[in-house]
Amino acid sequence: MTRPALSELHNIRRSMQKRLAFYMITLGIILAATLVAGLFFFNQLKSPREELVTSLNFRMEAFASDMESLWRNVSVMGVHLSEDMTDLIEEQTSDFSSLSGDVNAVEALQETMLEPLCQYGRQVDCSGAFVMLNTSLNDNGSFSGLYIQRSNSARMASDFLLYRGMADVGLRHHVMPHRKWSQEFDISEFPSLAEHLNTASAPIDYDCRTTALLTLPDTSERAILLTVPMMGADGTVYGLCGFSINQSYFFAHHVQPSGIRSLACLLTDGAAGLDIPQSLITYPADGFCFVPDEILTEKSIREGLTAYSGTKHSFVGLSEPFLAASEDAQPHTLTVLLPRSDYNQILLKSVLEIVGLLLLLLFFGVVCCLYYTRRYLRPVMRDIELLKKADCGGAQMTFDELRPVSARLRFHEQTITHLETEKHDIQERADHFRSQNEQLINEKQDLQGQVEDMRSQTEDMQGQLDDSLAKIRRLAHLGRKEIDLADYERFLEGYAKLSAKELEVCKALASGLSTRQCAEQAGCAPSTIETYRKRLYEKTGIHKARQLQLCYALLQMEQMEQETQ
Repeated sequence: MTRPALSELHNIRRSMQKRLAFYMITLGIILAATLVAGLFFFNQLKSPREELVTSLNFRMEAFASDMESLWRNVSVMGVHLSEDMTDLIEEQTSDFSSLSGDVNAVEALQETMLEPLCQYGRQVDCSGAFVMLNTSLNDNGSFSGLYIQRSNSARMASDFLLYRGMADVGLRHHVMPHRKWSQEFDISEFPSLAEHLNTASAPIDYDCRTTALLTLPDTSERAILLTVPMMGADGTVYGLCGFSINQSYFFAHHVQPSGIRSLACLLTDGAAGLDIPQSLITYPADGFCFVPDEILTEKSIREGLTAYSGTKHSFVGLSEPFLAASEDAQPHTLTVLLPRSDYNQILLKSVLEIVGLLLLLLFFGVVCCLYYTRRYLRPVMRDIELLKKADCGGAQMTFDELRPVSARLRFHEQTITHLETEKHDIQERADHFRSQNEQLINEKQDLQGQVEDMRSQTEDMQGQLDDSLAKIRRLAHLGRKEIDLADYERFLEGYAKLSAKELEVCKALASGLSTRQCAEQAGCAPSTIETYRKRLYEKTGIHKARQLQLCYALLQMEQMEQETQ
């Protein structure tokens, strides 16, 4: 096939490849748009950090709901405990102030209170219950009362230990004294109780308070106490009662449901930074997150998350204020957090999932391209190759639609071939004429240049000739005056006998050239020129160069006069 036909077929192939590429890109865009739309409608189109924030918010809502239920129940039961304990006090004595220093009266009152207090301790979600009376058996600032604690973290089957109160009363009710038992409350070890006792007011429903997280005296156990005042009808403050929740009970009974294993949920005193030593901590059922006992500094990061940093460990999580009791002066803080390393792993996992999805899309697109290339592009290319061949060898085209194109291409091919041949011949003739014309122009320019050169040479030679004639005339004139006629005759006789080389040297010396200049002009050594000069002088009878110039000039003058006659 001719070059235009082949070029046309190549253009067809490129056009088909571009169109196929366009179809594949369009297909990829449609697939990507469909996937994005599906993820959007199913609410899965989220960034990894946004998904983590959603999960932590869900954990925070569950934890906050659990804490609200816990403290609401404790507060309500605290009010009931206050009312029951107030009734028992008023039944036992009509003069509450007379209890101070009266061991028997206090013992009788504790005897009456212990069993109901144990019943409340079993019913309420707490680790212990207490009644602190505004009386004292000593003058050292201690207060009488009862404080019972669960012997272990079990809720229903756990027995109680007597942490504060009269040991004999506890033993009679099968409540064994705690290993750190004391008879009375040392108010200095419970500073929040003294403050609440001094500021207690009615109605008691709105005077429930929680203490700051404290370490129970002589133990290593941290606890938060909810306190409710016990007030008589006349406004007398009988003392405080309430419930306690310590760390071991909080950890065992407030495990959080979570799909995140390394998660920690904290109830913390409201303060600057996250004060871990002043926190109650719990974890998911099958997980654990080590949180060191130190104050963690806070720093806000993206998507509302907060970074918590310690000396060696760092965490990521959420915090929000929480009011445990209605009269708390400062709210506590609820926090859910996970290690920074787990946070980074979650982000990395999400990124890898996105990369995997993109690779899957890329693989699907490549497979589609290969499939359509095999089923569509390759057969078309094969048919085009058959169209380019004059003899297909019996091969059948895949697409019958291309058969009529073959005959038309052959006709166009012959026509184009004939036109190209004529065009090529005309082009060759035109090139031949153009080259001849250029050659003639160049020859004309060369001839003009030669004519100009010859004209300038002629002018130069004419000038030299005129100069020579003038010089010859001058020398001839001088020669007639200075040369003796006999010497001139002798010169003429010797000049006729000179050889060709001697004549050449004579002419050069007569023109005024030195021996060295004559040697350079003749291309021989100066000694050779000197030998010819001696022979010349001997034959012509010349003794000086000046005499030779005058005689030679006179000879030339006579010759020119003879030529002009």
